Amino acid sequence: MFLRRHLFWPLLFLCFGAAILLSLTWGAPVAFSDLWSDNHAARDVARQIFGELRPPRVVAALLVGASLSVAGAGLQSLFRNPLAEPYLLGISAGGALGATLAAALRLPGWNGFDAGALLAFGGALLASSAVYALGKGGGANSSLSSDRSRLLLCGVALSAFLSALMSLVIALSGRLDLAQQITFWLLGGLTRASWPQNLVLLFAFIVGGAILLGCARDLNALRAGEEDAASLGVEIGRVHRKILLAASLLSAACVAAAGLIGFIGLLAPHLVRLLGGRDARVLLPGAALMGATLLCLCDALARGLFPPLEVPVGILTALLGVPLFLFLARKS
Repeated sequence: MFLRRHLFWPLLFLCFGAAILLSLTWGAPVAFSDLWSDNHAARDVARQIFGELRPPRVVAALLVGASLSVAGAGLQSLFRNPLAEPYLLGISAGGALGATLAAALRLPGWNGFDAGALLAFGGALLASSAVYALGKGGGANSSLSSDRSRLLLCGVALSAFLSALMSLVIALSGRLDLAQQITFWLLGGLTRASWPQNLVLLFAFIVGGAILLGCARDLNALRAGEEDAASLGVEIGRVHRKILLAASLLSAACVAAAGLIGFIGLLAPHLVRLLGGRDARVLLPGAALMGATLLCLCDALARGLFPPLEVPVGILTALLGVPLFLFLARKS
């Protein structure tokens, strides 16, 4: 309890700052002091790396990690299931299918956002609505199913179906360049990070995060069950719609910017619950900071583990998240 009340936030902010510093300085063998070097060539290289290349990438890692984690925390509270997160429930796959359609049809905005982001949002929203419908155990007025196995199986099946549709779109396009581009993009990465994309990510994070924070008290009430929450005056249907809308917006922006990055939305909320408690007013901002820290560290590792090769960051998050997923699934 002492850790939760007195040390949780200071430690979290300390780790957050350390992750940013590490991500800015780790990677190419260029010293930060080269920014003030008398060697013009070394100074120019350092300015390009520390002034143009790394800052937008670090900011993208922070925003994507925070967005996925907040979305995961909201979905876990909605479904009352610690295994729920955008990647496992197929919401990210829905966004990826929308972005793939935009690329295959050569719609404007594949290298930015625009049409690609709109289709990604539409796909994520449809996927989240499908999971919501499949997770209800009865009629339109029934509560969400508490059967975790059923919910996860629906998410896995939906993700597989959407992935098959993505493969079909790529095959029908007849474009080898699209296949290579999508394959690498689906592994998850931040190599395409830019300030315009970061502005869109920031907008999605502010809007989606504000919606979820506005539902914090309702999410706390939902922990006791939908019937008890309704007796306390919570409008269940409205809360469900708002959370799904926010999770879809956050997931779509992340997919359009960084591809499929899984398990951050599972890992960060779990760590925050373990260290800071289950109160949604703590869980949501804590998950944002924790997710930003974790993805920033993973991106630094992706750049620095095997130089000059770069490991897709989605691979590292899966290596971290899958063991936790198996542990939680076994515990459940």
